[in-house]
Amino acid sequence: MMLTEEILVQKFTTVAKERCPEISDLLQYCHIELVSFYWGVNPKLCQYFVVYFPHQLFTSIIEYRDVFRNIAQDLGTSEAICMNATRIIRDPGSNLKQTNPVLWLELQWVVAQHIEM
Repeated sequence: MMLTEEILVQKFTTVAKERCPEISDLLQYCHIELVSFYWGVNPKLCQYFVVYFPHQLFTSIIEYRDVFRNIAQDLGTSEAICMNATRIIRDPGSNLKQTNPVLWLELQWVVAQHIEM
């Protein structure tokens, strides 16, 4: 991840915690990434945040989906999406381990954490 992407992820996390302090407890069990890509005939940079979470937090994270989306838009990105890390790493058809081993390890860590809620 480039330095500017890391700064935007930190800003996203900070703003989320400021707007909804109860999110702090949830985000400590999540992994957040900023995805950047170019799109269109005259390629334009598009970015969105991904909040990866363990299956145990599904209901809690989904409740804050609109908060995440609003923060993403306020930071100038197009969207924030929430993805179940447990389902991703357990998907037998996934090639994430081969294509992005660092993200795969991050998601392993997210899923392996002991969550007391």
